[in-house]
Amino acid sequence: MKKYIFIILALVLAVSCKDEAFLEEKTYNDDTGSFFQNQKSIEIALASAYSEIQYMVFGNQRGGSSHNWIVNGMGLDTFATTNSTVSSDNDGVFADWPTLTSISGYVRHYGEYMYKLSNRANIVVDMIDEHPEIEYSTPTMKDELRAEAVFLRAYAFRVIAGLFGNVVYNDHMTQEARYDYEMLPREEAWKLIAADFEYAEKTLPTTPRLMGTVTKAAAAHYLAETYLALGQFKEAEDAASRVINGQDGDYHLMTTRFGNRADQATDRYGNSLAAPQGAYWDLFRTSMKTDGSQASDSNPNDPANKEAIWVAQIDHISQAENWTNGSSGDSWWRMHVPVLESTWAPWVPVGGKNGTKPGSDGVKYYAFTADATCFPEGVAPAGAGTPATDIPEAQGRKLANNIRTRMDSLACGAQGNGASTFLGLLASEFVQRPAGDVLGSYWDDPNDFRGSEVMIQRDYYTPSGKRWSEVKAAVKARVDAGLYTIVASDTVNITPRFWKFSDDKHIIQNDNCYYDTDWYMIRIAETYLLRAEARLAQGNKSGAADDINVLRNRAGARPCSAGDVNIDYILDERVRELFGEEQRWITLSRLSCNAAATYVTECYPTQNNTASNTLYERTRKYGWGYENDMTAGRRETYTDALGNTRHRPNIQPYNYLLPIPNQIIESNKDRKIDQNYGYK
Repeated sequence: MKKYIFIILALVLAVSCKDEAFLEEKTYNDDTGSFFQNQKSIEIALASAYSEIQYMVFGNQRGGSSHNWIVNGMGLDTFATTNSTVSSDNDGVFADWPTLTSISGYVRHYGEYMYKLSNRANIVVDMIDEHPEIEYSTPTMKDELRAEAVFLRAYAFRVIAGLFGNVVYNDHMTQEARYDYEMLPREEAWKLIAADFEYAEKTLPTTPRLMGTVTKAAAAHYLAETYLALGQFKEAEDAASRVINGQDGDYHLMTTRFGNRADQATDRYGNSLAAPQGAYWDLFRTSMKTDGSQASDSNPNDPANKEAIWVAQIDHISQAENWTNGSSGDSWWRMHVPVLESTWAPWVPVGGKNGTKPGSDGVKYYAFTADATCFPEGVAPAGAGTPATDIPEAQGRKLANNIRTRMDSLACGAQGNGASTFLGLLASEFVQRPAGDVLGSYWDDPNDFRGSEVMIQRDYYTPSGKRWSEVKAAVKARVDAGLYTIVASDTVNITPRFWKFSDDKHIIQNDNCYYDTDWYMIRIAETYLLRAEARLAQGNKSGAADDINVLRNRAGARPCSAGDVNIDYILDERVRELFGEEQRWITLSRLSCNAAATYVTECYPTQNNTASNTLYERTRKYGWGYENDMTAGRRETYTDALGNTRHRPNIQPYNYLLPIPNQIIESNKDRKIDQNYGYK
């Protein structure tokens, strides 16, 4: 088995090489004859393709780089980075989109890795097609392995079409550094992508070959999305229905408790976890059990979890030894050092004992300083700190002042390899604000537990046991009474903790704390929303409302009516259900400047790359304002409901597509590749 590991690594290096000698399509052979000698070599080559998806899910973006997050909608209408400073290639482009160029890392990153994925998938397709002598373990295995590769190729070009529009499409192995194929308009590319997903759905099994490999339902889900892009609305509805109705496998929303924390009646703050609220909470729990012991896997991979259609695998323990010793392992090639949680960590202060401030009346109280967050009363994990002794009301509570207690209390600071990431992805204010906020919110019902404190912790405890909201009110009262003057050292930035990306129980190894929850690529909840969109597109608003209400009923939210449903309502519901999970850029881009998407014009009547489109308008309305960016004249201002002057992101209509990466344009020496409109 070690021999095959070395061979596949050599293969990856070969197809990544920029030497022109690798430009030609070829079959790789070794001295013993065909390199691809058996089914195992094909499985290893597929593992190499799956590893590209894992890297894009668990790679740089979870470790201090924001590049991989762009496909999830970074800078659009749901979340952004904290940096508004613009330079040649940094996060500030999301406050000033016209500074994005074809040499930007945000552009090159997905261009490079998705073409690499398509090529690795094509290697598998070619090896199967060119080596009929290979024997397989079952009569259907050959076709099923080929269908996995075809699926992964379609997925790669789906992302490319979603980000860049036009696609340099290839269906055979090629040299990755040169894309000497014809550039197709995205409508033509969608047709080829649909054909691949059609084949995959027809050929794949209903259950995964290994944990994390793709199935019929995954293919049907993306087929429904692609049909929507093409304007084939009835076909889109039918594809989604095959998943929802059980034709392509056993999947449904989880409405009963399951997994490693199913025996936990309340969360750490006493909120009820009775189903279905607790079932939704269970979806995102790690391998840690209620009693602190560790299960074999996290809840997305739990056999009882019927909501998970496709899950990217992660583990703090490498599974590579399974391949080395001849076993296929239980999943894809797994990744080390998960840092997802610290990427989404709330900005809150931890540690220290300088949280007490005396007023002019001599009374000490807690202000906005470093020990103003702690565990609730009675929660005292090992290693937690002790509050200042001169404040009686603080006694009996413990502070989170080192990595172990910090991660189990607030999920901020270091994680994974012990290094602080502080990427600081911040949900837009419309996601953060609770239902009924005067400034607006995505949350339209206070009873929707997806937006409640159970899933979005907006408040924290001080050592006195009070919540931050109470402390801030008390400080304001003292200031108003002339008893205290707030100074700069009193202020901190506090953002919500999203329990989708966080846990209060962590694996601890070698002083590193791990949040090891695997990542949903597809949940059936999204399939319902695709079908709702397909029904809306056919004028069946009542049917669309029925699909949306399946999700809202589970969430405890009031049902919507047919009159409520338009594309904005569906996009809002996608935020409520899939925030941080869905590939938001692809969703908004396929609904922009797409003649087939006739149903968007009720909300966004203008669809072009010069005046307006769906992605452009949603970003301007809901995007992060970067209010601390004082660059004069760079962004449009407006006045909010409280009379404050606010800012809109400087995005232009042509930004609904990213610029085509410069290396693709320059690598095509024999074909002229035109840059997308608006970009130099």
